[in-house]
Amino acid sequence: MATIAFGALTTTAVTAYQTIYTGTPAGTTSFKSAVLCSYLTTYSATEAALGLVYIRQAGTDKFEARMQNTDLASLASVIVIPWGDGLLFSGAEVLSAHCTPASTTSMRWTASFFGQG
Repeated sequence: MATIAFGALTTTAVTAYQTIYTGTPAGTTSFKSAVLCSYLTTYSATEAALGLVYIRQAGTDKFEARMQNTDLASLASVIVIPWGDGLLFSGAEVLSAHCTPASTTSMRWTASFFGQG
């Protein structure tokens, strides 16, 4: 059975580790990929660092990346992470995605996890 987990957050503060998504997958869940996105909620013609995104499994950082808005673009900054055979969960481990925005400018953050289980 396909499993999709999704979370979204709009930020206006430079607070570390704001939660985009958190959940405890069933013991038979294996996530095969993740997609992380961020964008300014209003158009900006200026290139800007949006901030950092993190993926945590069982409270341990497994992934960290910087998100960037390119100049003259209204598209989201997107990171796609394939995990091959997947991240298998025991049913007691929390999967979460967090962000630390680089400014107080309003930004939208999303995290999607795709798998089976």
